[in-house]
Amino acid sequence: MSVRSRTSARRVGPPGFFGTLWRLTLVGALLFGGAGAAGYAVVRHLVQTAETPAPDLLALDAAVAFERASAKGFSARIAGREPSTVLDSGHVVAQRPQPGAWVKEGATIQLTLAE
Repeated sequence: MSVRSRTSARRVGPPGFFGTLWRLTLVGALLFGGAGAAGYAVVRHLVQTAETPAPDLLALDAAVAFERASAKGFSARIAGREPSTVLDSGHVVAQRPQPGAWVKEGATIQLTLAE
C-alpha cells in the first residue's frame, strides 16, 4: 500500500475526541432538525384541517347512520347500547359530538344504539 492511498482514506474533521464530538453533534443536529420539521408538519395539519357541522344521525337505523356519516366525510363507531322505550333496537339514541357541533372533517362520531 502506498503512502498516498493511506492518507486519502483518512476521515475529514478534527482528530480524536473532538472529531467524535463533532460527528455526534452533527448527527444530533440532523435528528433534532428532522424531528422539529415533522412536528411542525403535524401541528400545521391539525390546525389547518377544515371544520364542518356534525350530521344528525339520531333515530336512524345503525346501517343508515354509518352510510350517512360516511357520505358526509365522517367515520362512525358504536360506543355502546342503552335501553329505549321510544326507538326500536339498533337505532341511534345518542351521538357524540352532538348534531350540528363544529368538528374537524373526517372526525369519528360515536353512536349509542337502542337495545
